[in-house]
Amino acid sequence: MNKQPRPRRTDSELVRASGHLYYEIEMLFLSTVELARNEPIRLTVGNALIESFTLHARALLDFLYESESPKRDDMIASDFFDDPSQWFATRPPMTPLLDTVRKRVGKETAHLTYHRQQLSPEQKEWRFMAIAQDIKGVIEVFVSQVPPGRIVGEIESILRPNPFGGDL
Repeated sequence: MNKQPRPRRTDSELVRASGHLYYEIEMLFLSTVELARNEPIRLTVGNALIESFTLHARALLDFLYESESPKRDDMIASDFFDDPSQWFATRPPMTPLLDTVRKRVGKETAHLTYHRQQLSPEQKEWRFMAIAQDIKGVIEVFVSQVPPGRIVGEIESILRPNPFGGDL
């Protein structure tokens, strides 16, 4: 099978697309802050927050650490570089925690699986803050390496300390 090259995106396409990246980052951080509050919440709201957190985490991981054969319309971090190898050379390796997240989201959130039935309550716990901090670290490297004029400025501002009053 012939693998077609990825389409080159214009700077204006990348800026527009980065607005969606901002949304993913914002939702990951906001759901992390809410989950870290340690205040009683209704079961349905708590489950919705966990699902939001895990799905936004997975979307960001798929963006930052794309598969070997991403679909042509998948937005991936290397699209933002003239030479994709620049991102691959500077991107931090995926931490063991993030590797686990990618696998867990598929089995525990995104798909119905028999695997879920075998998990103890302790195994169902998510390390929200540690996961968000690991992802934030990779996003910071991405933002520092992207050529100017390719991402919305709000992404840089959301990476500042305590953007939502939490400890991210």
